[in-house]
Amino acid sequence: MVFTSFVFLFAFLPLMLLGFYALRFYQQDFLAKVFLILGSLFFYGFWNPSYLVLLLGSIGVNFLIGKIILNANKFFLSSSLNLSGGGAKCLYLESSPFNPNCTFSSTPKQIFKNPKPYLILGILFNLAFLGFFKYADFFLENFNLFAQLLEFDFAIPLPHILLPLAISFFTFQQIAFLVDCYKKVDIRDLQEESQELDFLDYCLFVCFFPQLIAGPIVSHKEMMPQFHTLFCKAVHCKLWENLAKGLFIFSIGFFKKVFIADSFAKWANAGFKVVENGGALNIFESWATTFSYTFQLYFDFSGYCDMAIGLGLFFGIMLPLNFNSPYKSLNISEFWRRWHITLGRFLKDYLYIPFGGNRNLKYQDSKFYGILNQILTLRNLFIVAFLSGIWHGAGWGFIIWGVLHGSAMCVHRIYGLILERFQLQKKSFLRSKTYKVLCWILTFNFLNITWIFFRSENLQGAMNLLKGMFGIVWVELPRKAHHIPELLANLGARNDFVVYLLVAFVLCLCFSNSLEKLAKFKAGYKLAVLIGFCLLVSLMTLAVTPYTEFIYFNF
Repeated sequence: MVFTSFVFLFAFLPLMLLGFYALRFYQQDFLAKVFLILGSLFFYGFWNPSYLVLLLGSIGVNFLIGKIILNANKFFLSSSLNLSGGGAKCLYLESSPFNPNCTFSSTPKQIFKNPKPYLILGILFNLAFLGFFKYADFFLENFNLFAQLLEFDFAIPLPHILLPLAISFFTFQQIAFLVDCYKKVDIRDLQEESQELDFLDYCLFVCFFPQLIAGPIVSHKEMMPQFHTLFCKAVHCKLWENLAKGLFIFSIGFFKKVFIADSFAKWANAGFKVVENGGALNIFESWATTFSYTFQLYFDFSGYCDMAIGLGLFFGIMLPLNFNSPYKSLNISEFWRRWHITLGRFLKDYLYIPFGGNRNLKYQDSKFYGILNQILTLRNLFIVAFLSGIWHGAGWGFIIWGVLHGSAMCVHRIYGLILERFQLQKKSFLRSKTYKVLCWILTFNFLNITWIFFRSENLQGAMNLLKGMFGIVWVELPRKAHHIPELLANLGARNDFVVYLLVAFVLCLCFSNSLEKLAKFKAGYKLAVLIGFCLLVSLMTLAVTPYTEFIYFNF
C-alpha cells in the first residue's frame, strides 16, 4: 500500500482517522495507541504479510536489548563505580572529567553487567539482519563471478531473497535507539526523565506508518516525548490546526508526486530502458533522460517527505525535516545538509563523529597533529559518503555513486583548506553572484551525472548514457530536429516536456519550499483553493494513469 493509491486514500486513511479519534473522544487513550500500532502493522503487511514476522521480530529483539542495556547501565553505575577511599556511590565513569577521584573496581558479575557488550551484540544483530536480506544475493553473485574468473568449478546458488520494505530505515533507526540507550547515563542525551521504556511507545516509534516505509529516520529522543504527550490537552487543543496543516502539506506532496514526478518518470524510464538494453540515444535525448530522472527523484522524494509530515500531523505527531531544497546547493557539502537530512544526521552522529569527525582528538598529542587531522578528516568524509551509497542498495552503481560523492566531499574540503591557507575567502570574486552561479552550475551538473549510476540497472546502461551525453557515440539527429517529438522520439516526449522542465527548474530554484510555507501557515480562502486544486489535479491524474511506488520504497 502506498500513499498515492486509492485504497490508502479512500479506505485505509479515513478508517485510521475515524478509529483513532473515536477512541480519543471516548478517552480510550490506551486503545487509541494500540489501534494506531495495529493499523501501522496492517499498512506494512498489506504488501507482504509474511514480512510482518521480520518487522515484529526486529522490534522485539531490539526492545529487549535496549531494556538490558538500560538495566546494565543502572547496575554498572551503582555497583562498579566507587569513590576511592570510601563506599559512596559514584555517578560518573572512571575517566569522567567531572569526577577524577572515581576509581573502577570490577568483578566477574560487574563485567557481565557492563552495557557495552550488549550494545555490540545489538548492532551486530541489526547489521547481520540487514546484510542477509539486502546484500546476500549481491555478494554471492560477485563471489560466483570471481570464482568463475579463477576457473573454480563451483557456484553457490543465489537465494533470490525478496527485499523487505523499509528494512534499511527501521534497522538504522533501531541501531540509533540502542546507542541512545547506551549513552543514557554517560551523556544524558535523551529527553525522558525515566529509564523505563514503554513497549507500545517503542512499537509506535518504529512502525508509525507515515514514516515506516521510506523515512525519515527518526530519533528516539525526538519521537518518544511526542508519544508520551500524544493525548494531553495541549495536543488536543491544536487538533484542528494540525489537521489543517497536515492537509495543506499532504496535498502539496501528493501533487508533487503524482503530477510532476510521475510525469518525468515516463521519460526517464523510456531513456534508461534504451541504454540498458544496449541502445543509443542522441545528445538531446541523453540529456533529457538525465534531467528527467534528476527531477523525478527530486519531486518523488520531496513529495513523499511532505506527505509523511502531513500524515503525522493528522495524528498530532510532527516528523523531523528531511528535505530542504537540495538543488539550491552551491557545493556538495551543502547538498548533503539539505538532501535526506535524517540519513545524513545518522551517518554524522553514529559514524563520522565516532571515527573522529574533523577533530580526531585521539591523535592530538602527535607533533604532526595538524596534517594528520586533515588527512583523517578526508578519510572520514569519504567513508561516510561511500557507506551512504551502499546503504541505498546492493549494486555496483550505488558503490560508484558513493565513491563519486565521497571523492567530491574530499575535493571540496581540500578546496576550502586552500582558500583558508591563502586567505582567499574574502576575495571579491568569491563573494560575487557570478561565482555563486558557477558553483551552482558545477554542483547541479555533478549531481545530474552521478544520479545516472544511482538509477541505471546495469553499468553498461550508465556508460551508454554518458557516451550519448558527451557525443562519444554520435547518433544522427532527425531532419526536423526543431520538432520536439522527433528530437526526443526514443523518450516519447512532446512539447510538454520543455514546459515541465522549465517549471521544475523554477520551482526548485525560485520558490520557497513547502515546509517554509508550512511554517508561515495561516488558514484562508487562498490556501483552501490551493489545497483543492492540488487534490483535484492529483486525483484526476491518478484516475487516468496507474500509480507508481515512491523511489525510496526500494531502499
